[in-house]
Formats: sequence, C-alpha cells, structure tokens
Amino acid sequence: MVISTKAQREGDASSDTPVTQWLDAPTEDSVKTVVTYMLEHPSQSISSTHIVATAKAFKQLADMCRDPDVRTRLADGALAAASSLLLERVVAELGPGTEQINGHAEHVFLLVQVLRCICNQSADTDAARTQLLEHGGTAALARALNIDDVWRQPVPVAQAAFGAVLNVSLDHKLCTQALVDACAIEPHISALRVHGLGNGAHSVWPLVCSSLDNLCEDAEAAATHFEQHAGLASNMLQALAEITAQLANIASVSGEVAEQFVQIKEQQDADVTAALRGAQRTLLWNLCEVLEKSSVVRLQLCEPVYMHQMFDILAYYVATGGPDEPTQPEPSVAQPPSRPLPQGNRNADATAQMIVGVSGEDAALSMFDDSGLQQRLFAQLAQSESALAAAAALCLGNLARTDAHCTQLAETHPDVVQAAIAWFESGEVRVRHAASGLLKNLCVPAPAKARMVELGLPAVAARNVDTAVVPVQANAIGILRHLANGCAEPTVQALLAQEPGKSKDQGQDQGQCALARLLTAVRSTDIDGIRCEGTRLVAAVAKAVYLKRACDAQDLEARGLDLVAPLVRLVVLDGQRHPLLQQESLVALTVLVAASSDNAPYAHAVVRCLVPETAAVGTVSEPTEDNTIEGDTIEVNDADDETAEADDAETTAPDSFTNVLKRLLTQSGPVWPQSTMQAKSLITQLTTQLNVQSSPFDPAGLDILRTEILPLTN
Repeated sequence: MVISTKAQREGDASSDTPVTQWLDAPTEDSVKTVVTYMLEHPSQSISSTHIVATAKAFKQLADMCRDPDVRTRLADGALAAASSLLLERVVAELGPGTEQINGHAEHVFLLVQVLRCICNQSADTDAARTQLLEHGGTAALARALNIDDVWRQPVPVAQAAFGAVLNVSLDHKLCTQALVDACAIEPHISALRVHGLGNGAHSVWPLVCSSLDNLCEDAEAAATHFEQHAGLASNMLQALAEITAQLANIASVSGEVAEQFVQIKEQQDADVTAALRGAQRTLLWNLCEVLEKSSVVRLQLCEPVYMHQMFDILAYYVATGGPDEPTQPEPSVAQPPSRPLPQGNRNADATAQMIVGVSGEDAALSMFDDSGLQQRLFAQLAQSESALAAAAALCLGNLARTDAHCTQLAETHPDVVQAAIAWFESGEVRVRHAASGLLKNLCVPAPAKARMVELGLPAVAARNVDTAVVPVQANAIGILRHLANGCAEPTVQALLAQEPGKSKDQGQDQGQCALARLLTAVRSTDIDGIRCEGTRLVAAVAKAVYLKRACDAQDLEARGLDLVAPLVRLVVLDGQRHPLLQQESLVALTVLVAASSDNAPYAHAVVRCLVPETAAVGTVSEPTEDNTIEGDTIEVNDADDETAEADDAETTAPDSFTNVLKRLLTQSGPVWPQSTMQAKSLITQLTTQLNVQSSPFDPAGLDILRTEILPLTN
C-alpha cells in the first residue's frame, strides 16, 4: 500500500522558497535565512515539491561544514536545530513499522544529506554537539540507525548514519550517554552480524566498530545499559561467535547462517577479512569490559550455550594466535613472584577471562550438570593444548565449588583428576596455576580427600611448596593444608619425604624435605598470603604429628627444623588482623611446647622469642640458677581448620611477641576470648616444661616470662 504523507498534503502551495533561491547562489551569509525557513516550515521543506531542494541544501551545508572555520562559525545552534528537526521528521517517515511512502528515494536522499550535515558540523566542535543534544538530535540519530535503508544501501546511508553517531559522541560524555540511553548500542551490534555482510556492508564495519568503541568507552555506563536490556550481551556474544566461526570456517551453525557463510566465502577478499577481524576485536573487548564491570550481565550468560560459544572463540584465538599478534611462547624460566603470569595472547586471555567471570557466578553452578559442557571441559583438560586446558580447568574449578560437585568429580572421573595432576606437575605456568586451583577445590570436601591421596596429589603438591610461581605455590600449600585436615598421615609423609634432585623452577637442591623448603619460603617471602597459608600448614603439621600421631615424632625431630619461629611471626604480624590465624598458631605453639624434649627443644625456642630481636641476637645463652616454676597440664583449645577467617580489625601491629601475649592475657583491644584462653594454655605449658627440662633456657627470655608474663596469668 502506497500512502501520501502529511508533509506532502500540506506542502505543494509554492514552488519557490528561500531554500531553492539559496541553491542558485549559496553563501555563508545567507545560511541563517535558509535554516530559519526550515525551522519555521518543516512540513513544506520535506514536501514532495521541495524535498529534493531541501536535500540539496543540506548537501551544500554538509560540504561547507567540512571547513573547520566555517563549521565553527555555524555552531550557533540554528543549523543544529534545523538538522535535528528535519532528521526527526524524515526518520518518522522511514522508520521501522512505517509503510512504503511516495517519494521513498527522495526521503532517503534527504536522510543521507542531513546525516552528512550532522556528521560534518559536529566534527571537532563541542558547541555543535551540545546544540544537537539540546535539540533532540541524538535521540533522532539513534532511531535513524534502525531504518531498513541503512542496510539496503549501506554505503551511502549507513556510512552517513554511523559517521554522524561517531562524530557527535566523540569526546563528549553527555552526547555519548544520551545515545546510549536512546539504545544506540543495539543497532551497532545488529550491524555486525555476519548475515548482514552484503551490498558492500563490510566497508562500513570499521566505522561501526569505531562508533561502538566510543559508545562503550565508559565501561560503567555501558554495563548499566546492558543490565537494563537483557539479551544485549547474548546478542553481542552471538555476533562475536558468528564472526569467529566465519573466520575459522566453522560450519556448526544453523542452516540459514551457514548458507551466508558459503556466499561470503565465495566473495571473501582482504577487505572483508579485515572487516571481520576488526569487528571481532571490537566485540570481544567491549563485551569483556562489560562483563568485568557487571555481575548482572555475567548472570545473563550463565547458560551452557553461551559457554560453548566462548570456548569456540577461545579455540580460534589459541589456534591462530589472534588477528593481530602471534601466540608468544611461555617463558622457559618461571617468573619471579613480583610479576604476573605471562601474557602471551591478549585476545585468548580476554576470552578466558570472560569464561572465568561467567563460570564464577553462583548461578553458573547448575551448568556443571550439563553433560555436553561437562564432556567438553573433560576433553579439553585431557588434550595437549595448554591454553585450552587452562581455561577448562579454571571453568571446571568454578563450576565444581560445592562439596557435592567436588565429590562427584573426584569419585566418578578419576581420569579427569589425573589429567589435572599431570598439568599441575609439568605444565606451563598458566595451566599449572589453573590445574592446581581446581585440585585445591577438590581437596576441600572430606569424601574427596582420600581419592586425592590415592592419585598421588600430596607428593606433587609437596614438590611445589617453594616454586617461584606464586599462584602455583599458594595453591600447592593450600592443597596440603586441606589434605592435612583429614588425611594427615600421607600428607605429613609427603612433606617429610626426601626427594633428591633439582627444582625446575629454582634450581635448588631438593635433598632436603619439602617441609624444610616450605619453612625457608615462609621465612624469606614478603607476600602475606604465602606467609600466612604456609604457616597454617606448619601449624597443621605440628598438630598432625603430636596430636594425631600422623608419623613418628622422631622422624620430624631428627631434621632439626625451626617450627616455632614462623608460628611466632604469624602471631605477631597478622594476629590482630586475622584472629583465627593467631589462634591456630597459638594452638600449634602449645602443642609443640608440650612435646618438648632434648631432641625437640620447642619450649626453649618459644622462651627465646620473648626477647625482642635486638636483644635476642648474640651468643648462646648461659644457664640460669633455677628454671623451676610451678606448672600445670596442657590445655589445647583447637579451632576448626576449615572455618572462615574473622573480619579484619584495623589496629596497630604489636611490636613484639611479648607485647602480643600481654595484650591477649589482659584482653586489651580487640581480642578473641578463644585466643586469650589459648595464650594462657601456652604459658601454662611453658611453666610445666621449665620444671622438667634439664637444658638451660635463655636468661633474658626467662626473666621476661617471670616478671612480665606470669603475673598476668593470675
């Protein structure tokens, strides 16, 4: 059905207007007259009689605005107002949901010229951009992107439309936000769909990508828009997956799109390939930033179909090295602790980050039960490509966060666990980190611990307690600490086992046991996480040996390891920030003091630690005349090893072990009652050892114990 418009019915009265007169002799001085006429007679300006003349006038204005000086002089608001008004009128005639009109070609001609005029007048001119915003030009621009003719004739129409959006929004936060609020992002994503690659549309894609980058530059604002429009993120991911599939010649898509792939393949050339790669890059990084900013958007992608698409994209980047850069080999020598994991392929890293972010949401846990996704993750973990295996391990570790899932994975898929252990043992840095994180999760539930031991995990973890790769080291220590609480005997045996040879990470002599290397690492590190977690493992070993009889105590004592110093250091440095760690260390110290003997002078070491460092350094202490103090039996207030840490307390760190004990005993400041009880147990046990030990104690430490500590216990 062909209809006439209101503008056509109203506007045929005159054949001569200021617009047509101006076209005969266009000058900058007479622009105001022409623009004023358009503002006062918009319907007549786009009538069938005058629409072509109006379009030609805008073409002339657009050409004039290419001169920076001219567009600066014309940025008084009138041109922006006329452009916004007529754009709104013509979009209303051509927009989605309207019927075919008489003079359709003329309306498209006017649309293109108005868009060109807006594009040129807003180039590097904030004043013109502000005027367009005030007169509603940004909203009309956003609606113009949805006109069908944008892609029926992409070269003239889409170029003008997306060029106008780009120039209006460039470096102008208010215009950018107005365009985002007017839903201008959606047509950009629709434009970058493979099925739209026809009629030379690929030549417009670089412009679309630049415009989309600009609209999403404020990641926070873009994320808010994505949150408010469910389905936008999935559409962007779908467009990215289609482009990636085309570039990789993957045909595992619907029949309609597959036919488009064949057609594009026949006409594919360097320009099309470049357009596809540019669009792929734009979609990837904008989606990655939005997902990083918003958990709400991540929740929108918590479905197996989207996870499959992300892994398809990752597989492409891993296979090709990305469109812009080849895959860089992993360094042969592990990075020092102060450096992050190596970045070999930025596009693959970004895709892996999306996978980790989405799979880390609680709503994603249900995806673990999807057989298709599960089998894909298992297959990728078992293959030889480390980047895909790392992503699979990270995703699987996130999905298997519940005790039920961990137990199921450990009990029913031992081959998967063995593959993860193999990567942990000898993989590259990235996959070692991912695999060890997965294995750490699997060691938490009690039913899975025995299977982890059967598969040889304690020995592998023990070999990595002093690796130079900090995330792997942290996971190795965490694995052993979890296993020590439930499978103490094999865990302690792994830590005490002698393994001659060289560490591939540090080149250190491994003739000493893993526990000795752990103590060295804890003593030398400046990383709080390693020191705290490593010391917790030392505490777990002490309790396992002397309370649970996990091994012959003489086997531990024969090595002459200093177990006391790291425990005291944890009490002093981290106790008030993390009361649970303080209590664990006090428990372990109490256990060690109770187990003191001539072969294990733990009580002597604790007494020496009462002396400030400046006084404790020196010659061997002389014996005192009398070490006898009335004592009592041991009292241990153990805490659950797997409970969460208490909230941080902002306090000043104490300056010595003695001061910490005094604060605990007097309950000065924020102190856990359990820690106070455990400190009293420690002092009580020290007094008992002073009665039974024959070797002399440090005189300075003993004096502090008698004069400063013991009076507080009463």
